Amino acid sequence: MQAPASTPAGTRARGIELHALDPRYVPNLLRSADGQVLWSATHGELWRYVPGSSQPERLYASANRDAAITDVGASSRGYTFVETSRKAYGEGGWRVWYLPAAAEQPVELDRGRARNAGFPPTLAMDGTRVVWAGFDEPATGWVSRLRMASLDDPGTSLTLLSYPIREALLWYPCLAGNELWFAIIHPDFDGTGSGNEFHLEMLDLSNAQAAPRRFAGTGNDFDPAVNDDFIAWKTAEGDSAALNWGTIHVEDRRTQSVQTVPVPNGIRPSIGDRFLAFDEITHSRLDVYDPSTRRVIDLGRSGPGAPTYGGLSVNGNLLAWFTQGPDESGLPRIGWAMLPE
Repeated sequence: MQAPASTPAGTRARGIELHALDPRYVPNLLRSADGQVLWSATHGELWRYVPGSSQPERLYASANRDAAITDVGASSRGYTFVETSRKAYGEGGWRVWYLPAAAEQPVELDRGRARNAGFPPTLAMDGTRVVWAGFDEPATGWVSRLRMASLDDPGTSLTLLSYPIREALLWYPCLAGNELWFAIIHPDFDGTGSGNEFHLEMLDLSNAQAAPRRFAGTGNDFDPAVNDDFIAWKTAEGDSAALNWGTIHVEDRRTQSVQTVPVPNGIRPSIGDRFLAFDEITHSRLDVYDPSTRRVIDLGRSGPGAPTYGGLSVNGNLLAWFTQGPDESGLPRIGWAMLPE
């Protein structure tokens, strides 16, 4: 059953301190993971900041000057990231890397090329494994795969699911214990008029024989974010594509009741110990959502001439985002806050 939020958006935050890193640290991609703020910078650099430390630390610098890091994850075991480089890997070429904690060089987990798909893999990581969903275009036929590597044996990867591109497109893996959640698109490449169909599925990693289980959801569901208590996702209504903005929903896993976050046009939810974070289309709001109280918590607003907000990401109690403008550089600046338990 679907229930609206019981209190209106805009409950003003109290006692949450907002911080910003020095503006010389400019992010391309930003994540909160394992108690640290992670971001990629130009030329394929990976950085981190641990709240309370004196300054950020560079974790990795690619040897390829045209490289870009397009996704990143972290756990107590280390880091995983996706690197692209046209010069080194060819057009659409990508690598998935694992960088163990305190190591200087990463271990390659996978490689491929997705020149026509145009999208590198998306990642998930916990304390025992790395999972990625990626497109590859070998001569034998274009495929979409969901793969996994154990951190105890990162040199060996296991293919969990593999589909021809015309049948299914796999996106956005999300780990919650032994549950592996992901989004799947069944594309209408032939233009039948039915449009693409997309939804969420879950694999039980404790049972190697288990088939994926479809999540009932609300229809046209994408962007999963899951913990022990809640499942969050985005619904792109009507004729909207799966990657478009949509409505954020949250399901209580104990009661199966569904809440609708009362902020229109959201995307890419992430969920921490208590709060849900997401981007919204105007980039004028710095909000988080508390599904236990059904309240949107207002951390900031922007107006004419004020900074915009984007890249919101929460893990545990650490929220990260970037603001942009109106200073002279116009470059994004990294913000972070510790949210209450």
